[in-house]
Amino acid sequence: MSEHPYDVRTDPKMLEALRRIAPGTNMRQGINDILRGDLGALIVIGEPAELSFLFSGGIRLDQSFSPYLLYELAKMDGAIILNAMATRIVYANVQLMPDPTIPSAETGTRHRTAERVAKQTGALVISISQQRDVVTTYVGDVRYQLEDISDILAKTNQAVTTLETYRTRFEQ
Repeated sequence: MSEHPYDVRTDPKMLEALRRIAPGTNMRQGINDILRGDLGALIVIGEPAELSFLFSGGIRLDQSFSPYLLYELAKMDGAIILNAMATRIVYANVQLMPDPTIPSAETGTRHRTAERVAKQTGALVISISQQRDVVTTYVGDVRYQLEDISDILAKTNQAVTTLETYRTRFEQ
């Protein structure tokens, strides 16, 4: 269950974030490639100039976004920084230094950093867990864990079957 009393998917900022990483998008393809490669990643989408106070180290790339490049960069340690439109990969291998006093319920270092960066900056932060194959998105104070596509399809098929059963009974 969510830690919020409301469905976080109705939050306007989270809805926009979920649209950006929906199945069929280049971003989702990159995320899925990272998951299939048994890699983890920390991806920050925001204005690099507004986020740079958090950066330590890293490599400036300023390359056009591609799922393949995102996957390749996930092989390195550190965060991957995209511009606000997610059209360019601006930095890679960045150590993020968010305010450690910002409360976080996350246990893993990557997810804790992601949550703190999102709360501190309002940027969209995507954390991909290498061990658990979990993708969590953070926007401001809002957190949402993506469901596995196969789980969503199974639920959808179950719902369609139920509706077909109801229709048949209704017609009888």
